[in-house]
Amino acid sequence: MQKRGLTKYAIVIGASDETIYAIRQAQKYGMTVLAFDGNEKAEGLKYADQAYVVDIRDPKKIFAVIDKMDISAKDMVVLPVPIGRYLISSGAFNEHYGLIGAGNNTTEVCTDKWIFHKTLKQLGLRKINCNLIKAGKTTYVPESLPVIVKPRYGAGSRQVLRISSQEEWDGFAKEMPYDEDFIVEDAVDGQEYGVDGMVINKRFHLILARKKLITTPPYRQCVGYISTNHKKHAELLERIKEFMSELIAAIQLEDGIVHADLMKEEQGLFIIELSARPSGHRLHDIFVPMVTGIDMISEFIRYTKGGHPSIHVKETDNVYIIRYFDIESKINIIPPKEYIMNKYSLLEYECNLIPGEIRKIKDGHSLMGRGYFILEGKNEKEVCELANSVLNEYL
Repeated sequence: MQKRGLTKYAIVIGASDETIYAIRQAQKYGMTVLAFDGNEKAEGLKYADQAYVVDIRDPKKIFAVIDKMDISAKDMVVLPVPIGRYLISSGAFNEHYGLIGAGNNTTEVCTDKWIFHKTLKQLGLRKINCNLIKAGKTTYVPESLPVIVKPRYGAGSRQVLRISSQEEWDGFAKEMPYDEDFIVEDAVDGQEYGVDGMVINKRFHLILARKKLITTPPYRQCVGYISTNHKKHAELLERIKEFMSELIAAIQLEDGIVHADLMKEEQGLFIIELSARPSGHRLHDIFVPMVTGIDMISEFIRYTKGGHPSIHVKETDNVYIIRYFDIESKINIIPPKEYIMNKYSLLEYECNLIPGEIRKIKDGHSLMGRGYFILEGKNEKEVCELANSVLNEYL
């Protein structure tokens, strides 16, 4: 792998609007940002120092652009940014040029849910049944219910369903054959958590565990996160740290930013998904730094430039919540921003709701563009009640 301390160029592969924060942070460190995306209207391209419209599904096309420049591999780093399936292109780039960050094997395991399951089950880290429905096939029938069905590739809870009855399964099966692979796995019950962390020299550092607020079945969409306190939840967080350390070793990640979805069962922890990139949905750039005092993007950049990352989570007795506008009934009114922020002492707020709108929550795409707000309170009960009061202002 590349030696640290020489990076001058920050490479962004997949320049969505969620990459803008990382682009700006790299520029603050005096780095030149080269951004690649197949969509000429990708928002992140506007903020990069040099923007390239390239099909990022083919890493060789990105290599071709870089190889025409007078840039040495020792001067480059791929910025970890929120991206779905084509995280594999970042892995291919790191592998090709010998850079710090997730390589081919790691990104393949993280983005292919079937390979992810098989890899971890062989190591005893995922003890459930899981089956693959290939595109165009219609023959699979689950032995028992409930099950979780989801696309083999994808992010943002796209088309993720919990199926608990024969009637629900028949409804899903009626749409077969699908034009993409799906996996069907045993449903695991418990409280779901999101996890943010960093890996430095193969060592996992837990930054934040976030308790998830989830929609009712059949859809499995997160509509909010509540921070866990490092003092009040010390035992749980230590268990998460140990489990995540095993998972990091399994996916062979040496350095980088990670996020994961875990289920806390009665008997232990179950891994739902794990990816070698930061979380999206205003988490890595706003919520995590606010709650923990740690900006993982900045610390990763500092590490690649030869510095020592500061990974000391700030202590607080308070609880934070980020809540998305998961309103499924008619939007009657949009209160003024100043009124809402002052009345509820909101720390952050963005609202893109439309009066009269009624929209079902099915996945991240149907929710995240609506906006979010963050508030702080003494305990979980208080922040949840306040968040519900905010939502009621729009009904």
